[in-house]
Amino acid sequence: MTAITSQTFHHAPAFTVPRGARVVAELFIAAARLTARAFSAAPSVASTLRSRAAEAEDVRRLARTWERTDPGFAADLYAAAARHEGQAD
Repeated sequence: MTAITSQTFHHAPAFTVPRGARVVAELFIAAARLTARAFSAAPSVASTLRSRAAEAEDVRRLARTWERTDPGFAADLYAAAARHEGQAD
């Protein structure tokens, strides 16, 4: 059996961070966070209320399709729609 040895495996090369890289990285992260915050504005209360009403209407529409075959499930869907529409944010 032959053993292969090399001097390159005994000493790991020193790793140094390039000058100014940390500062540039911090500036990039700060800019990315600022950009993300600018594009993720909170929705207004009026749009939230409209979307809740629209979602509830979608559930009611689904409930109407189940009324004949499974009235209990349809009743559960109607109740869920009413609860969802009445929730406060």
